[in-house]
Parts: sequence; C-alpha cells; structure tokens
Amino acid sequence: MKKVGVMIIGSKGSVATTLIAAQCAMRKNVPLKFQLPSEMDRDFDKLGLIDLTDIVFGGWDIVSDSYSRSCEHHNVVPKHIMPDIAGELDKTDVSPAVMVGHDKTIEGLLATEDAQPRMKNIDFATTVFTKRPLVELIKSLEYDILGFKKKHKLSKIIVINLASTEKSVRLTDLHESLKKFEEGIKSNDPGITTGMLYAYTAIKNGAHVINFTPSIIADVPALIEFAKKNKVALAGKDGKTGQTLYKTAIAPMLKHRALKLTGWYSTNILGNRDGQVLNDPEHRATKIDSKKQVLKNIMGYDDFDHQVHIHYYPPRGDSKEAWDNIDFTGWFNVSMQMKIDWLGDDSILAAPLVADLIRWVDFFTNKGECGVLAQLASYFKHPMGTQECDFFNQVNILKSHVTKRCVKKAKIQTKGRKEKTKR
Repeated sequence: MKKVGVMIIGSKGSVATTLIAAQCAMRKNVPLKFQLPSEMDRDFDKLGLIDLTDIVFGGWDIVSDSYSRSCEHHNVVPKHIMPDIAGELDKTDVSPAVMVGHDKTIEGLLATEDAQPRMKNIDFATTVFTKRPLVELIKSLEYDILGFKKKHKLSKIIVINLASTEKSVRLTDLHESLKKFEEGIKSNDPGITTGMLYAYTAIKNGAHVINFTPSIIADVPALIEFAKKNKVALAGKDGKTGQTLYKTAIAPMLKHRALKLTGWYSTNILGNRDGQVLNDPEHRATKIDSKKQVLKNIMGYDDFDHQVHIHYYPPRGDSKEAWDNIDFTGWFNVSMQMKIDWLGDDSILAAPLVADLIRWVDFFTNKGECGVLAQLASYFKHPMGTQECDFFNQVNILKSHVTKRCVKKAKIQTKGRKEKTKR
C-alpha cells in the first residue's frame, strides 16, 4: 500500500491530539468504537477509502510539551486509556512551528501562568517566531515536509490546518496572482500570513492542503492558481461541527415549510485554547464572519436580524455550548419561536470530520483531481468553490460526485476489457 502522511499545523492542539489518540487506540485494540461519517453510507463502502490506522501523522506546534502531556491537558481523551496509548502517541513527529511576525494573543496565551500553568516555562526557542525573511521560513517548512516524507517513505503528503484562528486579514492585489504573491514573499510583505506561508510551502512541494479553520490560508486567487499549476488539491474552510451544522439543517426546513425567518440569535461559550484565542476581538471577527455567511445563502434573503456572539468561559473546557433563539412567522404574520441548547465536545465532534477529510482528499487525488474540492462542502461552514450551504444538498453533491467518478471509472475499465478481448 502507498503510504499517506498527514502533517498538522497545530499538531498538539485538542482536535489533533484527539485524532491521533483515536488512531493509537485503534492500533492498540482499545475496545472503543471510532465510526466516521463516511462509514454511515453504504454507497461509500466499496470505494476503498484509506483506513485511519494506515495514515502517518506528524506536524508542527508551538508547544514544547509531549503529545501525551498535551492530550492529558486538553482532557478530552478518557484518562483510563492514556496509559495504553501514551507511548504510541509520543512517537508522533513534531517540528517547531512557524509564526509570521508576533501575535500578542498567542504569545500571551502560552506565556501567562494564569492562562496555562503548565506552559509557564515554555521554551520559545523551539518555535520560529519571525523577524526572519519569509524565504528562510519557507525553506524551514520545506525541510520539514521533505524530511517527513523521506523518513516514512510516503507517497503523498496532506497538510491540514488545525491551528488557532488567525486575525482577520485584508486582501489586496498581492493575493490576486501567483506572480505578485511570490514577489511579496521576496519583499516580506506583511499581507502574507502564517497560514498562507504554510499553504504556499505545501503546494510548492506537492502537498495537498485542508483548512479546518476560518483563517484565510489557501482561499486566495494566487494560491488557488498555484494549486492548479502543481496539481494539488485544496479543501476548506472552517469545520462545521456544532451550531453551524444544525443551522444548515434547520434553515432549509424553515425554507421548505415557507416559514419566514425574522431573526436568529446565536451565542457560543467555550473554554479551551480556541476560546482563549477567540476572546481577542481581532481573532473573533474571523470566526464570526465565517459563521454568519450560511443563513443568507440558504434562505435567499437577508432581511432578518442575525447575531452571532462568542464568549470565553474557562469552566467549559473543551465543551462548547451554543444557545440559539430562532424567530419566524407563518400565515397572517403570526410569530413563532424555536430555542436550542447544544452542549457538545468540540474535539470529539471535529476529529472524525478531520479523519474523513483526509480520506476523501486521498481518494479524490488518487482519481487525479486537483484544485478546490468543492464536493466536500458538507464538512465546512464556509466551503470553498461553492455557495451551496444547505447541509442536505451538500451531502448529495458529494454522493453525486462520487457516483460520477466511480461510474466513469467502471466504464473505462469495461471498455479496456472489451478491447483486450477483441485483441
């Protein structure tokens, strides 16, 4: 079997360690079930999607702790299985993370004893904070990718962004073409973010890119152009795990019942590292923008009050609570309401989606697909390559795309067999 390697940006974060811990538990035959969304549909059974245990994980992180200590800190994986998987977990490769410029929110989160007691003595020397030229940072990341590929004898690399949400960035001419973008690299243009640097380096070295965060990394014309040129696949962005997931399921229901949406008030409270980062207004703006897009696209109008709020509340830990109040009207403009209280574990919801995305990107690239994989829209809040936000329509797009690919392949194989018989 050709081996697939996955390098995670933020590999010691809560979602990443949950995913890698699940793989370790499966390898150690821990008696727990790890079902994936793609395994729920019988149409996908015969596709031969890669098994989670056959993936080689590695990545980059800003944290100096071991994988097992990071996993224990996040407090998502049950404590009773940690002794069984800690050794396997700590074999996972990790390289120093790269940050373009200084982010006071991220640095403060790691350095403040009150915020993260375990990190008060963090060795920042393990992380490449730049005032270094971008060209040098690209070489550093390139060294990591190629070294990982050679070490594990991998046929394919997928880079996936699970890092904390970056600040909002204003797109300019720099991002419009590959030529301008590469000129910006040479001149150390501040418009090139950390995520963009990872994405550029991945694409340059033939690695496919998945963006599970709302940060702008590969979803700019310059890098989409670069991906097509290098026959690299892109998927993103912002994993759809909780509140937006049920928004994209309930909004179509209201639409199909001819109920007029007049307002949707959403509040999120979460207490993990992601919550700490989103407590900063500049980081939070990126996330809120991603979460607010879907209702207008589904309903076909926007004359309703749509509010989205995110609050950091440490006691919640990795559990994320979402409160929604939905106002709508029917005949005679009679007002009605729906109220939802969702309490879910963010990483437990996200990790299976990440595993699925890796399997799908591997599958479609094996079929020769590159550029934006719009058929994976159901996994994202703000999907690249499509304006379709209705969850059920998105799922059908994936099914239809898979069917076409498989039917086309079957016809080619049948034709080949017939020609061989004639000869």
